[in-house]
Amino acid sequence: MPYDYGVPEIYEFDAKGNLNHLYHDIQFVLKVPVVNFIFRTLALYETFLSIAWGQVRPNMLTNEMEAAARQLRYPNLTVDVPKINWNYVYDLSTIERIKRVIFTFNYVNPKLLLIACSWAESLSNRPIRGSQNYSELNKPGVIEGLPKIHLVNLNDTDFYVQRLLADIMKTHHAYDAASDYRALANYPEFLSESWKGLKPYVGSNEYNLQKANLKTEAIELVHDRMAFPVTVNPDSLHRIYNSEDIAGIMAIVSMFQNLLPSLIIEGEYFRRMID
Repeated sequence: MPYDYGVPEIYEFDAKGNLNHLYHDIQFVLKVPVVNFIFRTLALYETFLSIAWGQVRPNMLTNEMEAAARQLRYPNLTVDVPKINWNYVYDLSTIERIKRVIFTFNYVNPKLLLIACSWAESLSNRPIRGSQNYSELNKPGVIEGLPKIHLVNLNDTDFYVQRLLADIMKTHHAYDAASDYRALANYPEFLSESWKGLKPYVGSNEYNLQKANLKTEAIELVHDRMAFPVTVNPDSLHRIYNSEDIAGIMAIVSMFQNLLPSLIIEGEYFRRMID
């Protein structure tokens, strides 16, 4: 039976005109060959995405935000990770590709959390003032050697992968499968074995504490270290959108602000699984 995604989005191959340019710029600045779920969903409100991205863009080019993302990356987990010799499952080139896919999301997810937190704070009338202090700008451009990310469509894959992704969504109480999982679903043996160990950990006391700490730390970092202001707020959006649309924008931003700490934690688990 077909699965209906609860979160609409605009894929890269469907993006036209200004949105297509915006998507390319997001990849260029964040240095990854994928337009993540938060942007594909907010693209339904293209004017908002253009304004909001324009405000975080210069911040994400600073060394300070690169260091802030590094501070959030690879949380210290105590959960046991099973030792599996993947050489019996995949050839070396496939193993290396899985590692690069995992690296891509582990690299970008902390940046996405910083972005989501800056938008969430500003939309809640706690704008990022911007310190105007930064050491230097990073050179943008997609990191060399990262693979183009293919996202599995739940309705176009086999029943085994459908059930696996559906179980992941149910465990996360999510309306859709995150890009990370849809990318790793191209390697179902790896995803299945990883999920067996990860599923009992999701929602545990340590997991929930890690999530809360990551979100709190990210909020502190955007206020303390962002050099340039992020000031988009409901009052300014009322000139463009009605109240229902503004509520939709705020709900999407809040959803990803709460989702991304989970993905940072689970990405670290995946890294340990493949390493």
